[in-house]
Amino acid sequence: MVVNGDRGLSRKGDGIPIYRYSLTDLLQNSLLSSPAVSVSYDDKITEATHLLPEYLESFTDSLVVVRDERPVGLIGGLEILDGVLKQPCNDFFEKTRVKDVMNNELIKLESGATLGSLLNVWRRTGRAFAIVPNQYHGYSAISARKVLEVGMKSKTELTVEGISRKRLLTFTKDQTVREILESMFENRTRKLVLEGTAKFISDRIIIQRISRDLNCLEQCDDFLEMRAGGFHLDEAKSVTGSTSLVDACKIMYGMQSPYLHFPGGVVTPWDVIMSFDSGKVYLG
Repeated sequence: MVVNGDRGLSRKGDGIPIYRYSLTDLLQNSLLSSPAVSVSYDDKITEATHLLPEYLESFTDSLVVVRDERPVGLIGGLEILDGVLKQPCNDFFEKTRVKDVMNNELIKLESGATLGSLLNVWRRTGRAFAIVPNQYHGYSAISARKVLEVGMKSKTELTVEGISRKRLLTFTKDQTVREILESMFENRTRKLVLEGTAKFISDRIIIQRISRDLNCLEQCDDFLEMRAGGFHLDEAKSVTGSTSLVDACKIMYGMQSPYLHFPGGVVTPWDVIMSFDSGKVYLG
């Protein structure tokens, strides 16, 4: 899918919402700074699984699938973990090819595409990832973390409490991996908070365990029945509900696993960037 250029603004203007500006103008010095990481169309799922833990939640996030040096799709935590739910054994990783599970809806940005047009597509697909041609005849990646840079230099009266998803999704240490994954897919989230704490489990943590500790389930026949208590969890950064959106962007930008926790709710990079087309966020 191509997000075409449109009539994005090229100069700052008082009172003009940030979503009307082109990404080129908003990210002048860093739009092309994160080269897309790729896997081959015919690679085994094992290859993608070993790569993903390093890039999930980063400026790159998903892996671009290439065929004959041409980008044709993407693969990330969603595709890997959906496959594990259906086939929780080493055969999924060794006998399945990237082409069999990849997402074909790869978003390509053209010069002049506005932030608003990108957010509209991301909201429809439910996935914050796109690629843009770079000066090296390849592609650079655009993820939710990259778009946080826009918020860091914006001005707005929005706070984390005002943009947070209202329902806090939790899990317990006694729950199985199967139950956790099913909850993630049912609620369309990549993170669940450990009940009564600020600690959380994510797709990156689960895939890292599969890849590094269990060698893609080579000698593990009961992965989906493992208890959550056996996983090393990340911890959300605690803030107040009145923390500004701008400060939230700055805090999450520097975190390995961007996630904020405040009394009564949590905030993800997705929550933040989806507030940018509210008409209440402007260039600073």
